[in-house]
Amino acid sequence: MSADAPPPARAGNGLPAAAAAAATVLRHTRERRPGELNLKSCELLHPLIALFHAETMRTASPWDVVAYPIYEDTYAQVARHLGVPVEELVLCPGSEPAIALLVRAFAPIRIVAHAPLFEAWERYAQLYGCAVHPVPPREDGGRLDVADLITALRGGPPSLVVLTQPHGHTGQVFGAGEVTALAEAVSAHDSLLIVDTCYLAFVAGGEATVQATTGLPHVVRVNSFSKAFGLAGARIAAVATHPDTADYLLRFNPESALSGIALTLLRAALRRPDVFASIWTDVRRLRDLLASKVERALPGWLARPSGANFVTFDVPSRAQADLVYVGLLGRGIRTRNLSGLPGLPAAVRISVPSEHAVRCVVDALDGLPGGQDARQGSGGL
Repeated sequence: MSADAPPPARAGNGLPAAAAAAATVLRHTRERRPGELNLKSCELLHPLIALFHAETMRTASPWDVVAYPIYEDTYAQVARHLGVPVEELVLCPGSEPAIALLVRAFAPIRIVAHAPLFEAWERYAQLYGCAVHPVPPREDGGRLDVADLITALRGGPPSLVVLTQPHGHTGQVFGAGEVTALAEAVSAHDSLLIVDTCYLAFVAGGEATVQATTGLPHVVRVNSFSKAFGLAGARIAAVATHPDTADYLLRFNPESALSGIALTLLRAALRRPDVFASIWTDVRRLRDLLASKVERALPGWLARPSGANFVTFDVPSRAQADLVYVGLLGRGIRTRNLSGLPGLPAAVRISVPSEHAVRCVVDALDGLPGGQDARQGSGGL
């Protein structure tokens, strides 16, 4: 700021006006409760994951802690994993910082996204002065339609258009043709498409749905390693985009918050695609098992088709959703009550990290009012 530049506008409490305008944004915190089974956050708590990362930590070098990290080897491995050149990548400490980076880098701009959308988009939109245009699900069944995103896009100025593949609340998977059509519409509107693929590994053949669009000048892929590789605590993600966009984003130095331990854990995981592919296959099996068991235990509950590591159930009434959510919480199982969100008048989301977790849910439901014995039948729990 030059010496004769006016000072920033300030609100009555002494804060800069921008900070005062964002005062309604709540600070995001987490709490871990001893003994509680967290099936809300969709962490990959598969038993093989803990064993794998424990072995990596056992053999990690002290230099991963005492020295500043070097990124080149990790960039090379992530590039091979995502099938893109290194110059198209930006490493970030998790997908939420990646979202913050993108909003900050292109603000002020309109953000067009299916509703409900990941809360981070709304948080950073408010902090950086961006308008959010939520696109609701279809009224006939609550399906999210790419055509509705395109209509909303064309009705306003150039925008950031967000597609979560698969969707983070419902698990809905979009086909390759839908993703390509959206990318073409975004390009024609001089806009930018953000494809969030944090759950994509749990979709059989999921990479084929985004291959044709990754790296295009008007497309950014945000790929967290928290869900698919069990690295939620390590905090690491990759942004894949056109080299010019990657170069611009790197000017914000998002790598600086990455730790050497996070890089080591990710490199070790990427060296063993066979281990993680088998875990993703098992998660798909557990997803189907949970859906069938819950539908058996709770008549009227309907599992939505899901490509993620969770199942979202449509529930006959919000009162029943609330009752089951509270009942499971009282038995030490935390799920996510989605009731009241757009297209989800009464719904509960439950993640599927392990067979033990499925068994815990089934046993707990059996003890709730209205719950039926779901331990018999397919799956043998």
